[in-house]
Amino acid sequence: MQSLTCSASRRDVLKGVAALALLRTAGGVSAHGLLGPVTPALPLPALAVTLHDGRRLPLAAVLRGRLTALQLMFTGCSSVCPVQGAVFAELQGLLRREAAGRAPMPQLLSISIDALGDDAPALARWRAQFGADADWRAGVPDLAEVDRLLDTLRGRSTGVDRHSAQVFIVDGAGRLVYRCAELASATAVAQVLRQIRGPSRS
Repeated sequence: MQSLTCSASRRDVLKGVAALALLRTAGGVSAHGLLGPVTPALPLPALAVTLHDGRRLPLAAVLRGRLTALQLMFTGCSSVCPVQGAVFAELQGLLRREAAGRAPMPQLLSISIDALGDDAPALARWRAQFGADADWRAGVPDLAEVDRLLDTLRGRSTGVDRHSAQVFIVDGAGRLVYRCAELASATAVAQVLRQIRGPSRS
């Protein structure tokens, strides 16, 4: 597997937005029918991730006790990933406003599929680019674990850029419970999170 390298720029983001518009126009956001609730809930594989702050933790520990919106990406991606980052940045703002001081709010997790090209500093820079706060983490698994995670999420595409642009909702027990559409909007993802959480408690 080759390391995936490109640089993100304003032009790249605009190209990604154009790709999103084409996907939606063509009805290509169905993610091959892998949408909606996952029943029964599907446990994610037991693997470790290196986080943007350099800590190496079991994925289960990162997910434990928090409803999580998970996206697949890599920092060298110059097309769809900048759009995904922008969606999570908007989602972060929506969740922060909805939480209004209540805890715990859902967390965001960006998982890189480029185990050769991405490390903690690269993930930290990527987060900073989108204004990520403490409730938005990024991590990368070992190379040998990437395909296992992709297969469990069913988030694999063909070609060099093999990841899906779906958002995956994972419960506090580390189980996949919902697959959002390809490049779903921040508002749509927030609505799914709200429905899964149920009525908020003061």
